[in-house]
Amino acid sequence: MNHFTAAPAPPAPLRRLLGEVAPSLAAALGGPLAGAAADILSKRVLGGQPSTADDWGPIIEATGRGDPETVGAIKEAEIAFRHAVLDSRIDLARIAAADRADARAREVKTKDPTPAILGMGIISGFFVTLIFMVALPVPEGAGTMFSIMLGALATMTAAVVNYYFGSSAESAVKTRLIGGLR
Repeated sequence: MNHFTAAPAPPAPLRRLLGEVAPSLAAALGGPLAGAAADILSKRVLGGQPSTADDWGPIIEATGRGDPETVGAIKEAEIAFRHAVLDSRIDLARIAAADRADARAREVKTKDPTPAILGMGIISGFFVTLIFMVALPVPEGAGTMFSIMLGALATMTAAVVNYYFGSSAESAVKTRLIGGLR
């Protein structure tokens, strides 16, 4: 099953039940991870029987009984789904960190001054533009243009700082992920 496909939303009674018992699954069933959520839900609730998000019948039948085993299976599906999301986030963070490490290692190995020169140019451009906007009146009608330019330079400056010093935002996300889903 393609885990990144949209699927028809589950019927209202199932949505209500999932909203109470498994809120992450309920939210995912309405978005791009609907396939993955439906797959995990069907495996837990139906005991491994295949079912798809296109055919809610078997899941509705199983959840309609409302027995404790089924509710427990839905809660297990919620936990399994949260773990899958957490694992994918950690994998993405690992890939991004490896990419930065490769870029830094390349720079050290080749002694290429280009990244440093570009970085200094970007940071200098940001501060020159910022000083210009604060110290001098912005010509009438050019405020939007300067704001867009300052925003772009601020984004590039953040990328340069993250490249050389790491990202405290990513560190905060990793800390939160390691501490558990919130």
